[in-house]
Amino acid sequence: MGESVFDASFIGYANGPLEELASNPSGVLGHLARAVEEVAAGRGFIRCNPKLLTEYDRLVKEYRNDLIVEFISLLDSGKTIRLTSSSLSRQENARAERCNWPQHDRHLLAAAVGGSKVTIHVTEPRLGQCSPRIWRLFEIRVNFVPIESKT
Repeated sequence: MGESVFDASFIGYANGPLEELASNPSGVLGHLARAVEEVAAGRGFIRCNPKLLTEYDRLVKEYRNDLIVEFISLLDSGKTIRLTSSSLSRQENARAERCNWPQHDRHLLAAAVGGSKVTIHVTEPRLGQCSPRIWRLFEIRVNFVPIESKT
């Protein structure tokens, strides 16, 4: 599997009823379930940095399903690579700029840089559109999972 970085909005959307997993296995909950299963089985790691941990804490005040409970417990285990910096180097920032990666989400790239077979899981279309350039310049995959409207 490799290593995974999860945007806080991805985790926020996954903090809902597990019934959605059965109705849409290719949605956010399905992607998170597969990644958590791989990490728990020792076939991958979660990568995070201080800014991501703060965002997770801010967004997930109440655990609404067992999957989120397991994700949060993995963050406190040896199966998570905790980085000390949430910033990119000057050169990495210049590359991110060429990819049109938004400044407010550079901490996601900072968590991914230097990893092995890293995938960043996102729900924001703008980040998904950067995927080919991020792969070309950083060799990091961006997994865009659209959020379905419930209207």
